[in-house]
Amino acid sequence: MKKNRDHELSLRYQALLAGVILICATCGTSTGQAQDAGTHSPRYRVVDLGAFMAREIDERPGLNQKEHVASWQVILQTHTKAALVDSQRSMLIGNPSQTGNSFAFGINDKDELAGILESPNDLRHTQAFYYKDGALQILPALGGRFAVAKSIANNGWIAGNAEIPDKHVHAATWLHGAVYDLGTLPGGDFSRAFEVNDSGDIAGESNTAPNGKTHAVLWTNGSVHDLGLLSGGSFSSALAVNHRRQAVGFADDAEGGSRAVLFSSGKVTDLGSLGDEPSSALSINDAEQIVGGSPVAEGKMRAFLWEKGHLVNLNKLVSQDSGWLLMTAYRINTDGSILAEGFYGGTTHLCLLIPTTKH
Repeated sequence: MKKNRDHELSLRYQALLAGVILICATCGTSTGQAQDAGTHSPRYRVVDLGAFMAREIDERPGLNQKEHVASWQVILQTHTKAALVDSQRSMLIGNPSQTGNSFAFGINDKDELAGILESPNDLRHTQAFYYKDGALQILPALGGRFAVAKSIANNGWIAGNAEIPDKHVHAATWLHGAVYDLGTLPGGDFSRAFEVNDSGDIAGESNTAPNGKTHAVLWTNGSVHDLGLLSGGSFSSALAVNHRRQAVGFADDAEGGSRAVLFSSGKVTDLGSLGDEPSSALSINDAEQIVGGSPVAEGKMRAFLWEKGHLVNLNKLVSQDSGWLLMTAYRINTDGSILAEGFYGGTTHLCLLIPTTKH
């Protein structure tokens, strides 16, 4: 199996998530292109969703318009189970006695979920699943050992990726239980899909040649489009898309640094950083509000909000005596509610940031 691309991406993701481990007691001061939010009243109140163990950033929990969350929970310190979570409850998905781990990544406004089931004997063998009204359905693969479902739209479209018979990985989409291979950019042999919107637009990545660097892509109406690179860069990835076909993710710059970027109208825009690299944009809503993670210094990851051309440390937008240190913002919905990861009470927790007023 070809493994250079997954290895490269894994290293980037591990670097981005390093802030989960390297935790400091106080929030860092944002510098450079970041905007100081000042000392105004808190813009968000924080709702604790419980202890959380992060995965790579392309396998992050999901958020819908009802502020319900697709996630996972550790059971008896031995297994991890997919869960549907809100501020009042957490409901495990599937059979609790199943020995393999499960994770839910996507959720739509009907509380339908998409995620994966891992084999207890071989972590390379995963099954994509679709969950609706208490029933979990295993989704078909593309002829290989594994399939992964990452996102689900309100119309039932599911996006993810799967291994094909020749051991390469291709982006995939599911509808009504059937699976479709989304293919790659011309000349490529590898692709992955990360998010689908209600129009069927799918954000992801594909290489342009075997063993080549990946480019951010958007699948629309059955066709794949290269979203481009930063000037002088060689790598990009689109992790999320809104209903205006604006995508976000990360890309290399000319110096090899990894930057949070916006793909819109044929342009790739560097969103800046809170002071260091690597940074990544993880979600965008239709108001062009973008969230993600960026270090304020080496190893000190902080959650950010980008809007109207300014990047802000989200720790400056919550009560300074809340006890939270917000490290990565995973999702933002149309109402501006944000799903984030933070350090609270000595451990890593998942939380919702609820706007105190409309902006």
